[in-house]
Parts: sequence; structure tokens; C-alpha cells
Amino acid sequence: MNKLERCRKAMEYHNRGFNCGQSVLEAFRDLTGLTEEQGRGIATGLGGGFRSGDICGAASGAVLVLGMLHPHNTEDMAQKSVTAKIVKEFVRRFTAQFQDKLDCRDLLSAKGLQGTPEVAELGASKHCETLIISAVAILYDYLEELNKE
Repeated sequence: MNKLERCRKAMEYHNRGFNCGQSVLEAFRDLTGLTEEQGRGIATGLGGGFRSGDICGAASGAVLVLGMLHPHNTEDMAQKSVTAKIVKEFVRRFTAQFQDKLDCRDLLSAKGLQGTPEVAELGASKHCETLIISAVAILYDYLEELNKE
């Protein structure tokens, strides 16, 4: 699945009522091996921006994908720091796209957020769609880089 197809899939899931985190996780379900029900369950609490300090649900969904694809376990303690670096780099890229914001409430109230080119290509206009599509696009590009290493 290419980047635009993943972005479109995430947007379609969001339009069906899935939250931001569920929508991002669903776009990478083929890589994580989760069933739709498992993905929905795992990411149920990742969306809504209920209070200040909540990480953006779209970014949270991407972090779940990264954790599943680069897991840490007790048999490989060195992987713990590798996974932490991978997650931090994704968060850096996401926040760089969105005025150094990661807090859901801040992102929802921000004016003039510029999403990735895929946002315009898919004709998305809502705040959450911008965040979801951008998270998927950023994650897609980052995973491509990680796969080349």
C-alpha cells in the first residue's frame, strides 16, 4: 500500500466514526498484524482531546505502530533505547509539522495548521483529518527510512 492509499484509508476510518488513534493504527494494520477489532480495542482511548496535556490521538496511534514494529522485550534490553529514539524522532517530525505542538487541545485550537501535501491531495479540510493524514504520511516516510537502514 502506498502513502496516499494509507492516508485515504485512515481518513475513511475517521469518517466512519473511529477516533484519531484508531484511524492511524488501522492504516498500518497490514504491518502490525492486528485484526480490526484488536486495533479498535487497543486505540479506543486515543482521541478526543479531553483535557490539556493529552497527546494528539493521531500521533499516539503512530507511536503504537512504531512500538509494534520495533518492540522492546526483556531478552533484548538494548532495543529499549533504540525504540525510544525511534519514537522520539517520530514525535520530533510530527511536532515540527505542527508549530511544535503535540497537545491535542493546542492542536485543535491552533489556527492555520499546515498539514503534509497529502492533506491537500485528499481534499481534507477538518482539523482532525489534517492531523490524521499528516501523522500517517510522516509515519509512512519514516518507516521507509527505517527499512532502508
